[in-house]
Amino acid sequence: MMKKAIIYLHGFNSASLDLEHVLLTSKEKLQVLEQFCLQKDILFYAPNVDYRDFEGIVEDMLFQWNQYLDQSYDVIFMGSSMGGFTSEYLAIKTGSKAIMINPVIVASELLSQFMGVTENFETGLPYQWEQNNCDQYVEYEKYIKNSTHSIDRTILLDMADELIDSVNTELVYKDKANVVTYEGGSHSFEHIKQALPVIEQVIFSDADADT
Repeated sequence: MMKKAIIYLHGFNSASLDLEHVLLTSKEKLQVLEQFCLQKDILFYAPNVDYRDFEGIVEDMLFQWNQYLDQSYDVIFMGSSMGGFTSEYLAIKTGSKAIMINPVIVASELLSQFMGVTENFETGLPYQWEQNNCDQYVEYEKYIKNSTHSIDRTILLDMADELIDSVNTELVYKDKANVVTYEGGSHSFEHIKQALPVIEQVIFSDADADT
């Protein structure tokens, strides 16, 4: 059976690793996913990324994807919020599967409300979020919207998301993705444990052996 890897991308102004490059297992999503991947023998790669430079993120993740491909891994892109947006883009570019948690759809508009952010929420590292950081996303939004590539998308939604209109997300994706909704919750996504059977199905659905 082919080896499996998840490239997981955190959301805007967040992090997956602390300043010592240790996984932030204080975040339930990361803790649950790390345990799940250990149990299922899945490689779990969750880097910190800087959404001020989306082109740089794409280059880095495509490089990582190629590295894993060379090591005979089947790679699934997965992410929360902006990480969901990024996962979809990378999945289209590579023909991989995407698991998108409470994904951002129109990043250039949504992220404008964060103008003036001065430090990373998780790490406390200083940085500036400006208009040009939002504007860079317009071309990527168009690419995703206009793409005719048929890819395997799974979307996990907390319906009480306070930042993104989950009903709209469901409408946008209902014909081109497997959309799984959970009552209540929040933008952080509070149903990761309940979602594990769905995630497992996506990862191993093309495997011949029993999982």
